Amino acid sequence: MENKPEPEKTKAKLLNLMLPEELMKRLRAHCKERDITVKEFMADAIIEKLESAYKERRKKPRLWAVSQR
Repeated sequence: MENKPEPEKTKAKLLNLMLPEELMKRLRAHCKERDITVKEFMADAIIEKLESAYKERRKKPRLWAVSQR
């Protein structure tokens, strides 16, 4: 992904997450195949999901736009 902040310049918070064992196995295998850490994968996945949600929200008409008609 582009525009990734440099890790040493970014403050971080801990995210404690419970996943089913099978999903965790798949996640580790996926990350190993692509030579990335689970932490990197999770951060990228969260960023992509938030960007997608934002784009979907932007497609919906605004209240003020509807009332202006």
